Parts: sequence; structure tokens; C-alpha cells
Amino acid sequence: MDYKLVAWGIGILILVVLIIFYFSYSKYARQRVERHTVNGLERVIKRTRLILIVLVLILAGDLGYGYFAPHKSLGQINLIERTSQTFQKVKDKFFDRKKKSSAAPIKKTKQKVVKKSTSGMTGKKAVMIVKNYYAKQGTEKEVEKYRFIKTKMSRVSNQKVFEVGGYQTKNGQLVQVHDYEVNKKGKFDLLY
Repeated sequence: MDYKLVAWGIGILILVVLIIFYFSYSKYARQRVERHTVNGLERVIKRTRLILIVLVLILAGDLGYGYFAPHKSLGQINLIERTSQTFQKVKDKFFDRKKKSSAAPIKKTKQKVVKKSTSGMTGKKAVMIVKNYYAKQGTEKEVEKYRFIKTKMSRVSNQKVFEVGGYQTKNGQLVQVHDYEVNKKGKFDLLY
């Protein structure tokens, strides 16, 4: 939320409190019994003073935040957008909603393109990519077998990847010694 908008809202609240104070003060000032007048005016003044002090402190904090806080960088905005998009997708999936905005056809076309490009990549192809690469390079001697583990979202690129494990036999059992992420383009990263 914009700090200027909050500041205007707090300023309006201060004006409303002052107007209410004026009418309450006038009400108690016109009373004929002096004890009621004095007690009522004391309560109104104490209450109004407390509310105004709190509102002025909030206003000063808001303006100070807007003045001294660093403005959001492009990276932070991008992170916020990606997080909100991911949250929206999960929410739509959970509540089974369909988007009715004008931006929906654009997103659908992007999804179709992604599906077409990932439809060529499978778990077997991912295993073959890793296996063939190390067979040509000859650098990975300890791995005896490669297996497809699962399809997941990459933490780094936030895209769909195929997880492939590199296994070695230790003490008669197959133990995973390496983990690879193969993306839809056929490139992969060694995680460990």
C-alpha cells in the first residue's frame, strides 16, 4: 500500500476526531450542572488527546517510513510478482476457479507453448541426455546407473525439470551419489 494514501487517510481521521471533539465539547459546555460539565469536559479532553497523540504518531511513522525506506528494486518487484502469480495459481487450482480476466487468453497461449515444448521431453529422454553426455566426456566413472526420479519445479529457474539420479553400488546396494535436473531444452545441472 502506498504510504501517501495511508497518510491522507490518517489526516482525514485526525480531522474527523477534531470535529467529533468540537461537538462533544459543545455538548458538555452547554450543560447547566457545573459538576457534569467539568467531569464531561475532562473525559472528552483526555480521550481526544490520547486519540490524537496515537494518530499523530502513526502519521509520523508512516511518513518516516515513506521517506527513509528504500524503494523496491526491480528484483524485489519481480520476486513479488512471481510469488503472487504462484499463489494465484495454487488458489485457482484449489478452489477450481477459471480466470475471467482479459489476460487469460494470453496466459493460455503461453501454457500451450510450454506444453508443446515439454511434450517432447520425457523421463527416459532426460536419463539418456545425462548418460550420453558423461559417456562422451568420460569424466563420470563412479556412476554405474542413471534413473529418472521425478518431475518437479526447479528452485533456481522456477520451471519444470526432470530429476535424474546417478547411482553407484556400495555394499551390495544401489546408492544415489549424484542428482541432476534436466530442463525442457535438454540442458542439465548437477545438484550434487
